[in-house]
Parts: sequence; C-alpha cells; structure tokens
Amino acid sequence: MPIGSAGNMAYPFFFMDSEPFWTLVSRPGIRPPVGRTVSSMRRIRELYLGARLDDELFPLLLMEPLREKLRAALVGTYFAPETRPLQLEQGRINIRADEYGRALLESAEPPRDHEDYEEAPETVSRVRDQGFRKAIVQLYEHRCSLCGIRMLTLDGHTVVEAAHIVPWRESRDDRPANGLALCRLCHWSFDEGLMGVGKNYEVLISSQVKREPNFPGHMLTLSDRPIFRPGQEKYWPGQGNLERHRKKVMKK
Repeated sequence: MPIGSAGNMAYPFFFMDSEPFWTLVSRPGIRPPVGRTVSSMRRIRELYLGARLDDELFPLLLMEPLREKLRAALVGTYFAPETRPLQLEQGRINIRADEYGRALLESAEPPRDHEDYEEAPETVSRVRDQGFRKAIVQLYEHRCSLCGIRMLTLDGHTVVEAAHIVPWRESRDDRPANGLALCRLCHWSFDEGLMGVGKNYEVLISSQVKREPNFPGHMLTLSDRPIFRPGQEKYWPGQGNLERHRKKVMKK
C-alpha cells in the first residue's frame, strides 16, 4: 500500500490461514464464522488465541540470515516500492531496540553506548529511545507510576510514556533506576517540577499547584500516596536520581 494509506493487520492475519505455514488457533469453545471475513483486530482477539507457524518453518526463522532473507522477500513482494526502504530500516531499528531494551533489564551496568555502532546518529537515537521506552513501560505494566492510570488499546497503544528522572543529555543513563512510566499529564508535571517522588517512594505535589489559580483535579488527591513500582526492587527508581530531581527540578 502506498504511503498515506490506512493499514489493517487483521486482513493478512486472517487470510493467511489459507497458506500451508499459517494456522489460526481458535479460542476454546468458540467456533469462528464460516464464509465471513474477520476485518478488525478486536474481532481477531475475540475469536482466536493466535496463529501457529508450520513446524518446519519455525526453526528456520530462528536463523538470522534466513530470517533477513524472508523479511526482504516479504517487503519486496507486498509493499509499495516507495515504502520498502522505510520498512526495512524500521525492521532493523526494531531488532536493535529490542536488544537494547533486554540489555537494560538484564545488566546492572549501562549497555554499550549505541553511538559506537556504525549507524547514522538519528538511527542510534531511535534505537535507544525505542528500547528504553519498551523496557520501562514493560516493567510498569503500562501503568503510570504516579497516578496509577492504565489504559491499553487493542492495537497496543498505551497512555504511559517512559520518562528519564535525570535527563539523558545530562546522565546518558537509560537504566531502569533512571526511569519512570508516566502518563502525559504526570510526565509534564514531573518535568515542570510540579510533581516528584519522596524518600519513601511517595508522591510529592508542589505547593505551587495549590497557590496558583489552577484546577488540578485529581492531582492533589495523589499527595503522599505510594507510587507504583516494578515487582523487583532492583528495577525501582534510584533514590539518588529522585533526590537530584527533588533538589534541582521540584518547585517549592
């Protein structure tokens, strides 16, 4: 499809059931409709657990050279010529970002600086940003650590963002100890110094929120409530980073 066209993942997911390597797996007790097209991801999820790959194909996909050949063949066959370079580039970025995100969760030390890679700076930045976001959002299970909101669409879009406690430009630190999952309102409020996190991992609200002619809604009800944290303590936000935010960013 050309650039600007709206895609729908439900169509290939559903119609590939006619291929010998792709088998749709129905949910227990549900009989999918016969002779009708399933045209939305919501309906796909209601009817199917997923799809099963052919037993001979799956081991081949675990081999990177063959997987890259298949990726190139799929992009070259099914995507418009003007989109093919973008698709291949984004695929490489997705792979690198996934590797970077896993490294953030598995290592106590910062992963190897991606600026060492022989790639364009903008590609390096996209890999790092995407990997950091994926790791932090996963740790907090798509929940804002300050207000607790959790909203996730069927397409996987989430209301929360990955925020650095100490900005990357100063810390160059993407480890979970320097990250928080925040909704957009809490992210803006945190960066503006209107919200913070205390020594006991409680929500702090700046007195400026009360003094100015604001209408903060639910924000004041969050004061002194414990923040939401990952299950494992090693992934909790570091108090050293939080203290710096309290001293240098948080408004009195």
